[in-house]
Amino acid sequence: MKVDRLGELARGLNDAWARSVTVPAPSTVEPSLTVDDAYDIQELIIEARLEAGHRRAGWKMGLTSAQPPTTPIVGTLLDDMVIASGSDLSLATMIAPMVEAELVVRIGETIDRAQTLAELSHGPHEVGPGIEVIDYRTIDSSGVVDWIADNSTVAYAVLGSFVPVADVSLAEIEAALSCGGDHLATGRGDQVMGNPLAAVAWLSQHLSERGHQLERGQVILTGSLTGHFRVPAHEVQFTADFGGFGNVAVRFHP
Repeated sequence: MKVDRLGELARGLNDAWARSVTVPAPSTVEPSLTVDDAYDIQELIIEARLEAGHRRAGWKMGLTSAQPPTTPIVGTLLDDMVIASGSDLSLATMIAPMVEAELVVRIGETIDRAQTLAELSHGPHEVGPGIEVIDYRTIDSSGVVDWIADNSTVAYAVLGSFVPVADVSLAEIEAALSCGGDHLATGRGDQVMGNPLAAVAWLSQHLSERGHQLERGQVILTGSLTGHFRVPAHEVQFTADFGGFGNVAVRFHP
């Protein structure tokens, strides 16, 4: 795929992101796009945003709880996409947002190579409750190529409080997602590749192959525990309750 064609697709997606509008899915414009092409498009979008003054704050992982298991996908979190529990979001800044409960890992030391689950478990890392807000900047998306090019469809990471990973059994943490007080779904940490830190181990390998690394302080959305749910077109609050581990909430308004 020619670099100028990938750049054109990246500019279209970046503009759609900035203006909260949709564009045709890349695979409908260029059916020959590969997964590698999609990551190249994502990188071009992120590079443009970094040049505009944003900074890389972490990573989003997707499909880590898919059944049957499949290769995860990765997106990039920028500083303006990471928000605290209790924040308000305007629906006018998104297309058709969805919400899911996730465990979030915060990196305690820079990881410049692939690490194993055991290494991560003994590292100075932290974990906390989170909500991912998903949004699509494309129409007619048909799979992973379109999702990856669209920064793996991440809009926001909503974060709660963090504790050391050594203090909890991530696989056994349970989460319940609700909307306006109505229960939507429940899930457990072991739905994410058996242990969310296994997802981070996979990510460390993936990033090393792409010329990136996990930096100290970066946060990682490890994948859905509950499935995703559409945000209604009126003011509403979503809450993810992780029991004794804590909870996280985000409010949407027109």
